[in-house]
Amino acid sequence: MAEYSTARKLNDNELYPQRVAYVTVLHSSEAYVCGAIALAQSIIQSNSTSDLVLLHDSKLTPRSVNGLRDAGWKTKKIQPIRSPFARKDSYNEWNYSKLRLWQLTDYDKLIFIDADLILLKNMDIFFAYPQLSASPNDKVLFNSGIMVIEPSKCLFEDMMAKSKKLRSYNGGDQGFLNEVFTWWHRLPVTLNYLKIFNNGEENPDHQMKNGTYTIHFLGLKPWACYKDYDCNWDMEDRK
Repeated sequence: MAEYSTARKLNDNELYPQRVAYVTVLHSSEAYVCGAIALAQSIIQSNSTSDLVLLHDSKLTPRSVNGLRDAGWKTKKIQPIRSPFARKDSYNEWNYSKLRLWQLTDYDKLIFIDADLILLKNMDIFFAYPQLSASPNDKVLFNSGIMVIEPSKCLFEDMMAKSKKLRSYNGGDQGFLNEVFTWWHRLPVTLNYLKIFNNGEENPDHQMKNGTYTIHFLGLKPWACYKDYDCNWDMEDRK
């Protein structure tokens, strides 16, 4: 009876600990390697002790893979998945590779983070959210740059079967996932702060709020900056 009483005082995570990890995906090129290294370091500096898993295809050189491992990632090689509705050689041609996340069944819960984000503070608490949880892009659609998911081989196969039937509004994974997960759980906007500029002025609808967890660098990336040049401005010739 005493053992039962002790067990009742523990919460579910203590009785049944979840296997959790932060995960990102690199495919098609090495363009996001520097971003992934910075992302790993920002997660570690937030004092998270969760695993860091990085999925990548054969486009990464051994030197880049070693650098990513040194930064803290556990790397796993995957076969990329082509986006059925993307134009050839477009930026999102292989974005459906993100579906490989659902094959990571060594874990119960994942927080996926795009490699062009950095953490500003610990966000382990969001592992408690259910699938599919994400921050809104607008009132009805979510941004797939950060998602809480629950790996499932069955769901992966189901999504692959639907991938050529459900048309993505943007040709990439975000449009497809919004079609699959029409019912989704809303994460706070502070979890996925979109750094957006317009005509040389920061968009007033996207001012950084107190308590912001991450910065999501849209457009040109910080690791492409020069010493006296802010490449995150929304330049006309780079839209």
